[in-house]
Amino acid sequence: MQFLINLFKESTAIRRCFAFLFHVAGIVLAYTSAHLIRFDFNVPENHWQTFKESLGWVIVAYVACIVLFRMHQGLWRFFTLRDCLMTTIAFSVGTVAAASLVFVSNGFTFEDVSRSVFIISFLLLLLWEIGARGLVRLFREERQSRRGHSDDRRIVLFGDPEEADALLRSVQSHAGELGKVVGIISENQTHNGAKLRGVRIYAGVEDVSPIVKKLQATTLLFMPPFTGPRRIRGVIDSLSKEKISCDYRVIPSMDELASGRISVSSIRKVAIEDLLPRVPYHIAADQLEGAIGGRRVMVSGAGGSIGSEICRQLLRFKPEVIVLFEISEFHLFNVEREIKADAEAAGVEVIAVAGDVRRADQMRAAMRRAGGVDLFYHAAAYKHVDLMERNPVSCFQNNVIGTEVAASVSEEEGVSDFVLVSTDKAVRPTSLMGSSKRLAERLLIERPLGKTSFKAVRFGNVLGSNGSVVPIFRSQIAKGGPVTVTSPEVTRFFMTIPEAVELVLAAGAVEEDRRIFVLEMGEAVKIDSMARRMIELSGLVPDVDIPIVYTGLKSGEKEYEELLTDDENVVRTDLDRIWVVEKDAPGEAPPVELGRLLELIDDVDEEGLRLYAHSLIPGSKLMENR
Repeated sequence: MQFLINLFKESTAIRRCFAFLFHVAGIVLAYTSAHLIRFDFNVPENHWQTFKESLGWVIVAYVACIVLFRMHQGLWRFFTLRDCLMTTIAFSVGTVAAASLVFVSNGFTFEDVSRSVFIISFLLLLLWEIGARGLVRLFREERQSRRGHSDDRRIVLFGDPEEADALLRSVQSHAGELGKVVGIISENQTHNGAKLRGVRIYAGVEDVSPIVKKLQATTLLFMPPFTGPRRIRGVIDSLSKEKISCDYRVIPSMDELASGRISVSSIRKVAIEDLLPRVPYHIAADQLEGAIGGRRVMVSGAGGSIGSEICRQLLRFKPEVIVLFEISEFHLFNVEREIKADAEAAGVEVIAVAGDVRRADQMRAAMRRAGGVDLFYHAAAYKHVDLMERNPVSCFQNNVIGTEVAASVSEEEGVSDFVLVSTDKAVRPTSLMGSSKRLAERLLIERPLGKTSFKAVRFGNVLGSNGSVVPIFRSQIAKGGPVTVTSPEVTRFFMTIPEAVELVLAAGAVEEDRRIFVLEMGEAVKIDSMARRMIELSGLVPDVDIPIVYTGLKSGEKEYEELLTDDENVVRTDLDRIWVVEKDAPGEAPPVELGRLLELIDDVDEEGLRLYAHSLIPGSKLMENR
């Protein structure tokens, strides 16, 4: 028996023969039953005789339409509403054709032929064809649901019924991986209490926690237009107050949902990036095609989180060459391997160079290997505040001297545009890292005018970058805690790595020289709130499942960050959400003497470096946080 079943599944010819016989049997049964129904199971002899003479013509008419509309080729287990419509059209045409053939074969008359028989036959055939296909699909879906269902995973969907229906249809075959959908929460009051595919809809609900608790939901799945940060945060807050823990997930986009391309693998967990109180920035490609396309580009720190993303996004605009300049062999190997295939497909040459930004000879050799460089993104830097407080000599040597070397070599080698990736910690710096980046900005902005255009781009923390709090928190949560936060009041500006790099590329395309660009960062985020959100997104309850420990501010750390001082004047550029500093903070800031700085570095005079940096930066708070 199993052999016959497997043969039926594997052989297309056998399945189509079965489908053909099924159609013929349905035609015969429908035409016969129509006569019995029409005459209350007491068919007159003359009508029986006409039935026998016309049955062959009826079969020919319907079979011709079945072949014409290719109904014998469809997969029954995937029967849809469109197939139902096509079946209705096919048998409507078949009924007209059958009636016409019977009329002609009967001597151009309907004598001894009841015309209502054709209508009844049509209805019976639809019941036979659509009913059989519907039962096959229903049996298949029920079997898959029973095979994979886990009562441990109960899902509540957030979305409009139309999108929820599309999602349910798309993922029904993966019920075992997702779980059972037990409720749908919608905004449309008219749907309240209705059911969609057996699932109740709750509409116009202010507080969702009672519903989630009542349905014993373990997973909340957000669909557009419920994927906005404010809406997701509101739901998480509501459940957090009631100490309800859930797994939070989101579908990718309306386009994928509408096209039916949704898969279980594309339904991802809600990430902390989804909850940022800001509108994501997406650059218009035409803004950068002229600034990057066909040019020779060099990226220092190419293996870092920012540098590697710059390299990835540069490929979209098809520069002639990308020079990857990186001191870490491991990171250089990784970024080259990652982008090489895409670079070859885009016709972009990639040159990987292991080197140190503090070595002019290595920088110069890297540029000459590319036949010269037109555009330089300087992303190489030490960025960890606490670590740099304990290593001031390396901090200034890499961040300040390294920037000076890169800028000087760029001028000598005829680089057209030089873009420094800076930080909000350069504003009224309290740390050595922030001070070093502020001095790096000054070394560029205060240079005499020449053929090379110098710019610095200042922005806040980047989610997921090397050394940022997000991967640290994730690791701590995975280990069961505790999660360490410096202070309940500490705030930071955040953006995603791709968004930060898009804004850096856009700022680099602005035709301004010796300017500092400030990227709009949105609202500052409390680190404590972020830690709690990440615990909640992991399906746990803060202070219950995962403790939070406050460690206090480390040396050089601020309680809050600034992108500008009160004295700096900024104006909007032609590009959205990018501002340019019109003038530096006033005051008689002495010039940066590289000789003095190098002397302090050579003498390993850490205290002297701190004092000298403080004297060079108006508004510096270096000496207050020792």
